[in-house]
Amino acid sequence: MNEAIGAPSAAPLSARSPDMSARWRLVLLVGLVLACLLPGLFSIPIVDRDEARFAQASRQMVESGDYVVPRLGEATRFKKPIGIYWLQAAAVKLTGHDANAPIWVFRLPSLFGALIAVLGTYAVGRRLFGGEAGFLAAALIGTSLILAVEAKLAKTDAVQLAAAVTGQWVLARAYLAPAGERLGRAWALLFWGAMAIGILIKGPIVPMLAALTAASLCLWDRKAAWLKQLRPALGIPFMLALVLPWLIAILVHSGTDFFRESVGHDLLAKVATGQETHGLPPGAHFAVFWFAFWPGAALVAAAVPWIWANRTVPAVRFCLAWLIPFWIVFELIATKLPHYTLPAYPALALLAAAALTAPREGPDALWKRVLGTLSAIGGALGAIASLVVFYLLEGHLPPLALSLAVLVVVIALYAARQALKLGLAAAARVLLVEALALYVLLFAVVAPRAERMWIAPRLAAAVSHVPCAAPQIMVAGFSEPSVLFVLGKDTRFGDGVTAADFLAQPGCRAVIIADHQQQLFDIRNKVLRRSPALVTTTDGVNSANSRHLNFNIYVAAPDAPSAEGTKP
Repeated sequence: MNEAIGAPSAAPLSARSPDMSARWRLVLLVGLVLACLLPGLFSIPIVDRDEARFAQASRQMVESGDYVVPRLGEATRFKKPIGIYWLQAAAVKLTGHDANAPIWVFRLPSLFGALIAVLGTYAVGRRLFGGEAGFLAAALIGTSLILAVEAKLAKTDAVQLAAAVTGQWVLARAYLAPAGERLGRAWALLFWGAMAIGILIKGPIVPMLAALTAASLCLWDRKAAWLKQLRPALGIPFMLALVLPWLIAILVHSGTDFFRESVGHDLLAKVATGQETHGLPPGAHFAVFWFAFWPGAALVAAAVPWIWANRTVPAVRFCLAWLIPFWIVFELIATKLPHYTLPAYPALALLAAAALTAPREGPDALWKRVLGTLSAIGGALGAIASLVVFYLLEGHLPPLALSLAVLVVVIALYAARQALKLGLAAAARVLLVEALALYVLLFAVVAPRAERMWIAPRLAAAVSHVPCAAPQIMVAGFSEPSVLFVLGKDTRFGDGVTAADFLAQPGCRAVIIADHQQQLFDIRNKVLRRSPALVTTTDGVNSANSRHLNFNIYVAAPDAPSAEGTKP
């Protein structure tokens, strides 16, 4: 067994003096993770639906100066607390932009949240299993597909993960503290501060994770005295002091609307029924895990025998208490999205890394080496699939994409060779490099250049051909929130009938008509005795539901009378 697992007898982190190798290990970790997370951050257009909703609400917050009530268009947005809007608004201000900041500015809190989560995983891993395991665990979470996606989306989950890992770090220190050692007040405040940030970002998820972990450990050990290390008499008032001011402000401003929408319509409704067609049976998160946690999922599976053999070791027990109860809760909830179980992924990374760095006798079993090979092949298949999708969308393949795909396949073949000949430990290093190459291909080349995936920018380009300046715009048949971010919050949505009526009003106006609303638009114009002028056409694939749409952009005919003089 790895001696580092006996973390309770190890010196506290604060008492350790990191040597040069530890410093370089940290530099290497940050470099690797940023290389995986940065591709696409600046170049991928705004993504529907959640990113567009959060970013547009934050943009309107900066524009209006109202930092209490988030709004999306003309409606209040009460599904989530205020925290992410404040962070995104702060990013706009700190980077020197105004409300019209580009989307990458709104993504910065997610990037920094992901980086904090990775560094927090490294800190937890060092405490539980030693520096080598901590590095590998942090690298696995930092190169995972799910974090590579969440870090470049302007939404809540990467920031929530940072709060969750920070809270679990303090919890681990309290649980594994040697006899006679007492956590300082700053550690307790850090824990309760992380709980407060979690609440302000996404409600009860982070406190729930900490509570489930602590309760599971107390039941397993049949003792709870270690929880006194968290100083709840000091920490709970501190947490409430951070959370209550905004809750009171929103209660005064909007009554119980926020609580009814966020708790009743969003949180509890997701528990009971599958919202927005995301209802799936128990086991769905487990199925998604094999893709979301690539390339580390195979390492987790290979670690299962070691985890079982060491399940009574306090460090392993802590990770299991972190993972299992939280995962079960979300498997039982009706609504399922891949990022719901993200706060449990660092525990999986820690267990996989601890198993991989633990002393062992003899070579890896064949089934473990096959798992490593399959992980390598999975990355190669992902690269090939991205080229196929790009070709179906755009009808050609960029040479750079082809070159990167070949590179990914070559690295995958080498990783597979390492897994079969030398085992998982040798393959793991190559898999991290394969992940880096794949993410450059997917997020820096394929996604930004697959222009038909991004309808809102294509609509903006089409509207630029409208012959009058600053037209009022209505969109019929495509109401994704990215339209508000790209075309402006005053953009209106409707069907073909309302679009015809809108265009019949005086002033500089343009309408964008999706193909499934074209017939209604034409019928209504016949009733109005109008013949709008077609300006241009465009098309695209709705990234939120994969539906292909064609659009016609119209303005009023130059000699057409306004609706004031037209009798339907």
